[in-house]
Parts: sequence; C-alpha cells; structure tokens
Amino acid sequence: MKYYTSPQEGQIRLKKIRHKIYKELLSLEANVSNKKISSLLSSGDTEQRVFETKFLNYDFSKQRITEEILEYLLTIPDQLGLKVALSKLVDGKFLNPSEKTFASHTLYRSPVPKKNTGHIISERKNIKSFINNIKTTSQFKNIICICIGGSRLGPEFLTEFKPASSKIKLYFCSSYDLLELEDALHNCNQKETLIIISSKSFKTIEVLHNLERVKSWFKDYKGLNIEDHVYAISSDVVAMKAAGIDDSNQFKILDSIGGRFSLWSSMSLPAFVLSEYENYSSLLEGAYLADQHTISSPWSTNIPMIMALLSVWNSAALNISNHGIFTYNFRLRSLTRYLTQLSMESNGKTVNFHNEESPFPTSPLIWGGYGIEAQHSTFQWLMQGKIKNSCDFIAVNDKDKKNLNSHQMLLSQVLALTHGEENIKKPYKSIEGNNPCSIIQLNSMDFRSLGFLLAIYENKVFIESQILGIDPFDQWGVELGKRLTIKSKENDFLAKSFTRAFLPKL
Repeated sequence: MKYYTSPQEGQIRLKKIRHKIYKELLSLEANVSNKKISSLLSSGDTEQRVFETKFLNYDFSKQRITEEILEYLLTIPDQLGLKVALSKLVDGKFLNPSEKTFASHTLYRSPVPKKNTGHIISERKNIKSFINNIKTTSQFKNIICICIGGSRLGPEFLTEFKPASSKIKLYFCSSYDLLELEDALHNCNQKETLIIISSKSFKTIEVLHNLERVKSWFKDYKGLNIEDHVYAISSDVVAMKAAGIDDSNQFKILDSIGGRFSLWSSMSLPAFVLSEYENYSSLLEGAYLADQHTISSPWSTNIPMIMALLSVWNSAALNISNHGIFTYNFRLRSLTRYLTQLSMESNGKTVNFHNEESPFPTSPLIWGGYGIEAQHSTFQWLMQGKIKNSCDFIAVNDKDKKNLNSHQMLLSQVLALTHGEENIKKPYKSIEGNNPCSIIQLNSMDFRSLGFLLAIYENKVFIESQILGIDPFDQWGVELGKRLTIKSKENDFLAKSFTRAFLPKL
C-alpha cells in the first residue's frame, strides 16, 4: 500500500477507497439478485470453498456469491493495506486511537510476547500457582465469581466447554438486583467460600454492588478474616486496594486489554481453577496458531479474512442486517453469547475516531444459540420470516461419531435455509430459502481447537472493523449508560419522573 506524507492524507485516501469499495459491492449484487444458492452451488466447484486446518474445517460453499464476486472481495485486503494492520495487531502495536492504548490481547497468547513480556509471564506464573494452591487445600467448597460482560461471558463459557470433575461448586453472579448472588449465598457458608471479583476497571457499578453484599455476608460470620476469602482481577491496583483486596490476593492485567478480549488473561482464572493449568496453556497455544494462520495465509485461504469479507458482502450488498450463530454441541451452548458481545461491542458503531461515518452498514445484529433448542423456536422465523438473514453453524467433528445425530440435524437445517422448498398447492408451507450459511466443524473437543476458533472470530471482527473504517477497541455507547447510572441531581429528577410514569404506586 502507498505511504503518504501525513496521517491526514492517508486517512482521506482510505475514505475514498472505502466509498469506492461500497459502490462496487452494490453493483456486483446484480450478479446474484435473481439467483438461488442452489444454482450457484451447481455451477461452481464447491470444494474450493472448504478449508481444512488441523483444528477446524470451514465451509462457505453455501454463500450467495459467484466466482467473480469472490475474486473482487479478495482484492479488498490489499486495497486497504490489511497486511500491515494485521501484523501490528499480532505484535501488540495496533493503536486504539480514542483511548490512546495499544491493543494487547494477542500478546497474551504468544509463547514469547514481543511487548510487556515480564508482566504477561508473571501473570501466567501467578495463575498456575493459584490453581495448584486451590488443588492442595480442602478448605473451599464454593467459589463465587462476581463479574459482568467480558469478565463473565468468556470464563463462564469456558467452564461449560470441558467441565472438570471437582468437589468445588462454581457460581457466576452479576445481577444488579442481587437475586443471582443471594441464590448462591443461600447454598454456601462463609468459611468454605472463596470470592473472585473480576473487573478490568474495578469501577463497574454492578460488580461493586455485589461486592458490598458479599462483605456484609462475611461479617455475619464472627471471627472470620474476610481478606483470606476475597481475590480480585483488574488492571487497577489502586482500586482493588481501596476495595479492601489484599495485595497478595490481586491479579493485575494490562490496562490495554479490552474486557471482551480479556479471556486470554487472568480473567479466565475462574474457568481453570477447577481444571488444569495445562488447559489454559492449550487455549493460548491454539489462539496463537490462529494468529499465525491469519498473518501468514494467502487471502484466498485465510479463514478470518474470508469470514470478514462475507460479512461485509452480506450486509452491504445483500442488505442482511442480522447474523445467527448456532452451535450443535451442548458444550458450545454459550458460545453465541460470547461472540455476540465480541462482535457487536466492537463493530456496533457508525462514526470513527476521525469523526467520519462509515459508508457501509456496520455490525449486523448477532444472535442465535444452541441449535437443537433454537430449531423449536426461532427457526420458524428464520425459515419463513420476511427479514433476510445469514448464519454460521458450528459443530464438533469428533472421530468416535458421538455427534453424528447432531451433524445430521445441522446439515438438514442448513439445507432448508439455503435451498428451501416450494409448495405450489399450499404456499403457506413454502420455504423460500436462499439464506447464506457457513459451517464450522471443530476437529476435536479440546482447548487448542477452542482457542483457535475463538481467535479466528476475534481476528475476523478486527478485519471487518478495518474494512468498515471504525475502531473496534472502544465502546462509547456502553460508557454513556454507565455514566448516566452515576447519581446526580438530573438523574434523580429523571428517576422520579420515570417512577411517576411507570410505577405510580411507589
């Protein structure tokens, strides 16, 4: 990509390129406007649209694109200089401009981080030591994890992926009404309970609210030293100390790692405290190998690149504003919740740091869930609703064929969504089909494969943000809601107004 004499000149040039790309995508839509996915499948070599890696297989043969469209999409990365951006990301040198920090989540999964090496290596040692200490003590029978957003979605999903056999009961709590926490406390006693507080800023109001309740609960047990039972994970040592967390009970993460990208840090401690440290290491290894795939694979076989280009194509050219992610393995049942935050908090924006509006539709609505359950609820809307949609279907391709029935169920739903079925005599039974779908199959139910999958999606989200021209590492829409929660005279007035309007008896 051409170098420019000033950042402003380069930004103006990129803006023009994005507008040109958007117009080209709109013009290419005419190539498929009257075509069915079934006809596109029969006219091309679908095997070229199935990629196999050591950890997973990716099949995008059921997308609404021609070879001509795919060829153009594959020119976009070089038009925007994405090779440089990806290299910076993996090296921890990509700047989050609005918060003036360098995104550091990829450094956490590197065997030898190129930046912040001492801190990350030390953090890994602390995690390993904590896990080993828990295994050698019989004191704790319950662990309550107080966390929210990225601090919860990732670790909670990981505990479901490969549950460890343990006599310790694990609870996740974040509700502001404290009902979730009260249910957990009801099943625990103070002497046998360990608390882990996870919050990057340690200023999140929901987390602090739950922490205060826990403190009062411990005080009910006379003679107990609360400090021995409460640990915290955050980037703010001062805030942890102010909250009464003992220095030896603190896990410090880098301030430059975003909450929704923090799964690779100590934030995942709750997920592995009942497991093995080796599982955490395997997760990091798989993610690192996904990063290497992203920066070294040609665009034509680069899985996160293809995923990002298809997402932009489906939104911009095909006018699809929602994307369903459906999993066909019970251990992956919460994956969609994790990917929803990753995608929508990163790319759910309109204007970038340079105060320029993206010419593209930005992040679609990401939704979905456990496919076996969704088939009996939301799939009716998918099959016969009027709103267009695209989907990812994710399964585990284990060699002992335990999941054969789930695979057959998955493939039948993909076939219905892409091909449909016409009923001339009874049109109300017709399924239009023609919904673009991709299939991802993990090759094994292990943490390396999972790490590879999660990093592929992370890199896809980053690539998509660079095409759209937005910053994926800030979240000012979230910050507004947080700020308005802080009490002020104006908020008190608004609260009273809402109370009068909706709860007149209070």
